[in-house]
Amino acid sequence: MKKYKDCPQHQYQLLPPSLEELIDSKHLVRVVDEFVTTLSAKIWDQAFTGGGAPSYHPQMMLKIILYAYSSQIYSCRQIAKAVRQDVTFMWLAGMQRPNFNTINRFRSDYFRPILESVFTELLDFLEDKGYISFTDFFVDGTKFQADAGRYTYVWKKNTHRYKAAVRKRVKQLFDDIDALNVAEDEKYGDADLPERGEHSDISAQEIQDTAHRLSDELTEITDKKNRRALKSKVNKLNKEAEKLASYEHQEQILGQRNSYSKTDPDATFMRLKDERLRPAYNAQISTENQFITNYSISQNASDSTAFVAHFEKIVRRGEKYLPQNYMGDAAYGTEENYTQLEKNEVTNYLKYNTFHLEQNKNRKIPPFHRDNFTYDESDDSFQCPAGKRLLYQETIERETKTGFKQSIRIYECEDCAGCPHKTLCTKGVGNRTIHYNPTLERYRAQARKNLNSDDGMALRKRRGVEVETPFGDFKRNRLFKRFYLRGLEKVEHEFGLHCIAHNLRKITLIRMKNAA
Repeated sequence: MKKYKDCPQHQYQLLPPSLEELIDSKHLVRVVDEFVTTLSAKIWDQAFTGGGAPSYHPQMMLKIILYAYSSQIYSCRQIAKAVRQDVTFMWLAGMQRPNFNTINRFRSDYFRPILESVFTELLDFLEDKGYISFTDFFVDGTKFQADAGRYTYVWKKNTHRYKAAVRKRVKQLFDDIDALNVAEDEKYGDADLPERGEHSDISAQEIQDTAHRLSDELTEITDKKNRRALKSKVNKLNKEAEKLASYEHQEQILGQRNSYSKTDPDATFMRLKDERLRPAYNAQISTENQFITNYSISQNASDSTAFVAHFEKIVRRGEKYLPQNYMGDAAYGTEENYTQLEKNEVTNYLKYNTFHLEQNKNRKIPPFHRDNFTYDESDDSFQCPAGKRLLYQETIERETKTGFKQSIRIYECEDCAGCPHKTLCTKGVGNRTIHYNPTLERYRAQARKNLNSDDGMALRKRRGVEVETPFGDFKRNRLFKRFYLRGLEKVEHEFGLHCIAHNLRKITLIRMKNAA
């Protein structure tokens, strides 16, 4: 009796086996093939105009790229290697062998403009198969490290400080030139100097123009000592102008952000889960039944400011893709986000920052906390716990970092003088004031009612499992913890490929479970 089976390694078959026979019918590669095959032909027409030598079919190229991302292969060289060696890749590629340059060109250039269309058709595919219904969406964000060096930071505060220092030095140079002007009666001293001061808005271009005018008039100065002194000042002005121009460029890149990376200017330094400060992007996803139904990339670490741009992607797809209900944690409960949901008739289940505190029945509220002031709608006033009235004074407009404008009503107590509770009520010298945002309070009351309803309780229980599962799959199962491409547009494209790959993997797991 044989101990081992024969291994006829060098014994060739008369006919090679069909690749079709070597791949299981429930394999992930079958789902990738099924989905990409169903994509409409108009998608390819958007990116491929034709002309020249025939190219690889974009359908085949998208199949191997999506399957690679589903299989933790993100390098184009590794994808090209898999196409030559892996049976599943060979089957998808029809035994064609595009090299890594071709794969990279398709991924970066050709597929980027059509990825949103591909994702939209994937949503149609999921709805048609009964996996999603555009009913309940759950939103959350996480930070992925950028492909940038950890010590390549540029901070807004430092930029402002260095810029102010340059202007201070320029002021001193102008003062020195004025001193030379007094000592020398030649024509150069009549040059028109810009308004001086370290806090003035003098630009790098104005400094350069002044330096050029002074330089042109150097030949008219008779005193050699004064000419050398002025030439030295002009050289220093040119150097300071270069420095100021670099700081102005940094401010232009920063925009509303507090930092960016020199190796990837679109990346912002953020605090990651492990408390490390690294250049990163804030990735936002919406999910339904753990399928990703929307994705976006934000340069802001705050989830609250990222929601509007995230939500607008759904609006651009069309009314069909809007959910009936939107659920999010306390980071998303802002007036701007609530306004977006109301405008598009989506039911508000976004928590606000004090929602969980309100659910604690044992919490102790200070006696003169804002929540203990009663509002009287009849005469538009508040009453404090001591019985004093706070009357309406004025309405101010406040603008958020995103440019959203809020109307805040200010109420002030008639007279806090002599009140025995004043030290408990306010630390200010004058009367107690209250800032009241009626629109935000209305939205919060709406959210509170919805979240505490039976449907709201059910959605709250689902939220963690729904939206955290894809992030866990990205970071733990597929070991995707940082982006491989640079620039906001490329990073969003890369993340979109990961989201499509996640959904295809999810379909495969469900089918395998149902078949078991």
